[in-house]
Amino acid sequence: MTAQLERGGGVAVWRQIAQILATEIGERRYGEGLPDDRLPSETDLALRFGVNRHTVRRAILGLSEQGLVNVEHGRGTFVQAGAIGYVIGRRTRFTENLSQHNLKTAQQILSAQKVKAEATVAHALGMRVGALVYRVELARRSLDAQGIELPLAYSENWFPASRFPDFPEVFAQHTSISATLASFGVTDYTRRESRIGARLPDAEIARHLGINRQQPVLSVESTDVDEAGKPVKYGIAYFPADRMQLVVQGDMA
Repeated sequence: MTAQLERGGGVAVWRQIAQILATEIGERRYGEGLPDDRLPSETDLALRFGVNRHTVRRAILGLSEQGLVNVEHGRGTFVQAGAIGYVIGRRTRFTENLSQHNLKTAQQILSAQKVKAEATVAHALGMRVGALVYRVELARRSLDAQGIELPLAYSENWFPASRFPDFPEVFAQHTSISATLASFGVTDYTRRESRIGARLPDAEIARHLGINRQQPVLSVESTDVDEAGKPVKYGIAYFPADRMQLVVQGDMA
């Protein structure tokens, strides 16, 4: 069946195809019935999307540049081994994201304290420098069938203290950011922006992710807002680059 693509809408067709395939890779749709997590051939993808092979080839190049696939000439295109696709969209929720891969997760609150907002935090949350915020450090891990934990993310998160009094205590009860914000009347929140980068970790980040300091990490700096557009959370999350792939959905691209 030919996929529905928007033509003449300002987004190149090859980019739309790359976004569709990236989301499907994140959802682990490839591998079952296809050896070694191989994508369908260029010919099959061209038929599916109703485009020529050159357009498909450009889309695959885009996926390769993102580190999502490896192109092996004469053999085909393969999903990058060992990486979990983490989808970034308007509603990015860690537990829901990983549950799509049938992964169980565990979360640990490393620290939670009231601090004065530095300039970057204050700007993101629309507050004055020095205003009180809660800084919450989290470590998140996946759990396999044997209960073995694998570190997947370490994050620093800031919440306006005036709007969310006693946030750490309430969060400790719910162990969910969404549920905690809902208890304060924020029933829905969306991602205003995500800034994605890569870097070598410092000692603290490396320790929480269980990697050495020569292994790169992916970082996502983000601001979430309520239905009125008012910031409710600013955060920076770090992911081990060899375990996670960041997949940007079309509504955030």
